[in-house]
Amino acid sequence: MSASRLIRIGTRSSPMALAQAERVRAELAALDPDLTAEIVPITTSGDRWAGPLSALGGKGAFTKEVDEALLDGRADLAVHCMKDVPGDRPVPAGTVFAAYLPRDDIRDALVHPGGLVLDRLPSGARIGTCAVRRIAQLAQLYPHLETVPIRGNANTRLAKLDAGEADALLLAVSGLER
Repeated sequence: MSASRLIRIGTRSSPMALAQAERVRAELAALDPDLTAEIVPITTSGDRWAGPLSALGGKGAFTKEVDEALLDGRADLAVHCMKDVPGDRPVPAGTVFAAYLPRDDIRDALVHPGGLVLDRLPSGARIGTCAVRRIAQLAQLYPHLETVPIRGNANTRLAKLDAGEADALLLAVSGLER
């Protein structure tokens, strides 16, 4: 197979990002069965850093290294989750958003070991999330609940819930499905 028929897909090394890149690979294979698509996992500064993302400059911490791989030729295309793409700065020079996957489920899910819903959680229950939007919504709608910062991929967050770091988690349904 000629090198021109190989496409290297750069993406974060997280399970969720790899699942999304696999969807892209499948779409490309359906369009051109002679094409070979290889996924190039990249660990980003956002993946390595356990502290607040603001200390790394915000959301760009999950895209910077993937974009660098695209620009320096280690990848031919990059797959990003749009929630990781900074909306307050332009895309890197020489890049463009050329395609988008169909939008996944946009809802949030409460994960509680006993199956409780938000309205049934007792006062002071600790809800794990680092999403600014979710923190604000909880503060407005459920002021009797406490938010605790929990970062990491879905499996890491679920393990932290099992370890008692929170009483429940608020997670994206799409992330749980991936």
